[in-house]
Amino acid sequence: MDAKQRLLDATRALLWEQGYESTSPRAIQARAGAGQGSFYHHFTGKLDLASQALDQTCDAMLASVDALVDAIADGDDPLRALARYLSQPRDALRGCRLGRHAAETAIDLPEIARPVARYFDGLTDALGRCVARLAADGRLAPDVDRTALVDALVASVQGGYVLARVHRDPSRLDAALRGTQTMLRALVRPSGDGSTGDDPTDSANASTDPSTPHEDS
Repeated sequence: MDAKQRLLDATRALLWEQGYESTSPRAIQARAGAGQGSFYHHFTGKLDLASQALDQTCDAMLASVDALVDAIADGDDPLRALARYLSQPRDALRGCRLGRHAAETAIDLPEIARPVARYFDGLTDALGRCVARLAADGRLAPDVDRTALVDALVASVQGGYVLARVHRDPSRLDAALRGTQTMLRALVRPSGDGSTGDDPTDSANASTDPSTPHEDS
């Protein structure tokens, strides 16, 4: 792996571990095994490097999100697709790789805000497609505000991270996502496709096992 990608990988890891403001160029160089010359040969400075690193993180996370849309396009139950999103392995105490930056003052920098916003725009679009499919199939209660429902799905994950980190208790994220699954069961009618009637959210128990890394949040 070349020095540029080592620097990007090191920055991605450090940004997730400690955020932008606590990550120094020296720490990045030490983690990457690259010198100052390589650092400034490939990047104009810390902000440039961090922005490119966050873009790579965003791309990886959106690739996972895109699987939701692909699944329902291939005929998967959109409720099951939403359940898989909620049950993806997450490291509750480290927080969202991108969402965590919303709590930093660095989010006011366009170079930091842009990849973070790009991820959440892509995520809400994908979840919105799942919800729109449920509505089109006549399975969503007619008085449900679809935009509000999508925002609630995103907020349940991000808010669950906050609760877990504040209380140093991964189960708080699990509890938040179980509550969201209950909400979905109340709002969405079962599929009428002749399946066994199993609840697609039954298997959507959030995993906060940090030994199972995942790019999504």
